[in-house]
Amino acid sequence: MTMRILTQQQQSVLTDIRQWHTDRTMPCWLDVSAPTREQLQTLGLHTLVIDDIIHGGQRTKVEQYDDFLFFVFYAFSMDTDEDIRLTPQPLYICVNEREMITIHQGQHALVDDAWRRWHAVASQDSITAVDVLYLFLDSVVDNYFPMMDSIGDAVENLEVVILAGASPAQLRGVMNVKRTLLEFRRHVAPTREALNALLRGDLLVVKRQTLIHFQDVYDHVLRVIETIDLHRDLLTSILDVHLSVQSNRLNQVMKVLTIASIILMGNSLIAGIYGMNFAHMPELGWIYGYPGTIFAMVVLSVGMFIYFRRRGWLANDEL
Repeated sequence: MTMRILTQQQQSVLTDIRQWHTDRTMPCWLDVSAPTREQLQTLGLHTLVIDDIIHGGQRTKVEQYDDFLFFVFYAFSMDTDEDIRLTPQPLYICVNEREMITIHQGQHALVDDAWRRWHAVASQDSITAVDVLYLFLDSVVDNYFPMMDSIGDAVENLEVVILAGASPAQLRGVMNVKRTLLEFRRHVAPTREALNALLRGDLLVVKRQTLIHFQDVYDHVLRVIETIDLHRDLLTSILDVHLSVQSNRLNQVMKVLTIASIILMGNSLIAGIYGMNFAHMPELGWIYGYPGTIFAMVVLSVGMFIYFRRRGWLANDEL
């Protein structure tokens, strides 16, 4: 297949382009790191594509132009020093049946991994730019799984900690992980739509064997999305259990306080009766009136405590 040939003027402008294969019989893959508007214009890209790349902030998508498809995908870097944080890194792909251009900021290990995979099969006569696209997207999607494993471990640790009794800082950790998963899903979920459009065969002519490979990438994306949803549901369940435990503890405290107040109400009744200071109360002149009253209060309190305990109202219902 014909390779893109850069003129001397283009080569002087595209200083950050790496042309990773020089065999004119093979499809061309150009990788542009830290692109400028001048470089992108030199590549002959559509104005709307250039604006999307320069301005950034695009959602994952696929768009069809006259002579190429424009993909926006996202890779992620993960920071787990304190809280789990994902940094989305956009990857822009322009591809047709003859060539592919990948554009991104900085260096990406997954790009190098995709190149090594392509280089291993580059000698095959039947390889096309669509095959190179598959190798690149497969590397991007496979990079999601180690991050999902790290997030899964964090969720399991949070589950143990929350059920054992969480501090406010640990609860904030749950919310941070939920926010991370939401951000992850926001970038990954549209990948399913973009790949589905490619699988329908309306955008590019894809060989049956390559189509099977794209289907495998599509299945991996579905697995990632399902795992994200599973972790989010698990975190929601953890928070619900935590709130249930806290509510149960509050109910237990209120029950104990209520029983204590009822016991004290009996004593208050006795104290109130003998505090009315009527002149003709026989017990007021009784020599054993005071100790008898105290004894009656103790007997009443112990009796009520035994009664409540036998009814099971003092049992610990904490989860």
